[in-house]
Amino acid sequence: MKYPKVIFIGGAPMIGKTTTAYVIASRLQYGCISSDDIGSGVSAVTNPISHPAFHYMSEYDYREYYIERKKDDLIQDINNQHETLWPALLNVFQNHSTWGTSTVIEGWALRPDYITQLSGDIDGLFLVADDALIEKRVRSSDFSEGASDKDAMIRKYIERSLWYNSYIRTQVAHLSLKQISISVEMQPEEIADKCMEKISIIEKAIIG
Repeated sequence: MKYPKVIFIGGAPMIGKTTTAYVIASRLQYGCISSDDIGSGVSAVTNPISHPAFHYMSEYDYREYYIERKKDDLIQDINNQHETLWPALLNVFQNHSTWGTSTVIEGWALRPDYITQLSGDIDGLFLVADDALIEKRVRSSDFSEGASDKDAMIRKYIERSLWYNSYIRTQVAHLSLKQISISVEMQPEEIADKCMEKISIIEKAIIG
C-alpha cells in the first residue's frame, strides 16, 4: 500500500485524534504535528492587541474561563481562533506536501470547509462519535482539577465539544469527506487500522 505524503486527522476534542495520529505516524515513520502546538507557538510570539483570537483566555485561569463564559462565547472564541490559525496551517500543509518531510497533522482546527482548500499529495479524514463517548472522556479527564466549580467547567466544556462534534458530522456529510465513527470499545490500534484503510492508495500493477 502507498499512503499520501501528508495525512490529516480532524475531529472534536477528546475524540482520539492525537493518539490515532501518533499510531499512524509511528507505523509509517512519518512526523507528527498538532495544530494545537502551532496555535500555542503563535500565542507565544503575539499579544492580545495584535492577535486577539489567540489570547481569549488571557484574562482568566483556563478553568475559570469555561466557568464564566457562556456557551455561545466559547464557540465564538474558538471559531475566531481556528479561522485566524488556518493560513498558518495551510502553509504547513503545502510545505510538507511538496519539499518537506512526510507527516501526520492532527487537530480540531482542521475544519472540513478548510480542508477542501488543500491540494497535492494530501489525504485524511475526520473522527466522529456518539455524544456519550465524548462526554465520558471529558468527565474521566483530570483537566478540571483546581476549578472553583468543577461541575460547571465540565458542563461548559462538554457543551462546546458536543456542538463541535455535531458541526463536524454535518460538514463532513455535506462536503462528502471521509470519516470514521468511533465507538467506546475501539482501541487506538483498531482506529488507526480503519483510518489507514480509508486513506491508502492502491498502486496499479505495471503490465509489461
